[in-house]
Amino acid sequence: MRYCVTACLLFLSHCLAAAGGYQQWQFGMTQEQVKSVGNPSRYYAFKNGDLGAGAVPFEGGKALLSFYFTHGYMVRAMLITYRGDDAILARQAWVDAYAHLARVCGDVESVSAGQGAMPLEAVLAAYDEAVPALAPGGRHQMGCLHMPAEQRIWVSLTHHIQQDVMVAVNYGKP
Repeated sequence: MRYCVTACLLFLSHCLAAAGGYQQWQFGMTQEQVKSVGNPSRYYAFKNGDLGAGAVPFEGGKALLSFYFTHGYMVRAMLITYRGDDAILARQAWVDAYAHLARVCGDVESVSAGQGAMPLEAVLAAYDEAVPALAPGGRHQMGCLHMPAEQRIWVSLTHHIQQDVMVAVNYGKP
């Protein structure tokens, strides 16, 4: 009986994990299930065993997509919307990410901009102040004020040691 209850709970946890994700890719998918979405040749493996895919649609443009797995099941999808050293393009990627969060979640927060829902102008003012001062390895973030129950959605700008920045929209399993 105890085995049956444990097995049922594990099955239910994988079913519940399937709620949330990005587009057709849902939390709880295996690598094979992820690779079965669209053209299989667009997927590639990272050294750590996670997967990536190139050129997925994002807010009228394209993004690289990385899939992260724990115990064989997808737990996070990260869209890399910009990576480089062009400050204007990085700021535009931040604006696009804000639009994405606003469309998906409604209100957007950025702790560096203040408490509660923040309009784009306030988020950009905080960005313009914080990002030039970021040390290598530093991050600037924003996210949904009210997170959906099935996932966590946030955006990070990371200043890499190579002096470039990466803007990434993350969908994570709660």
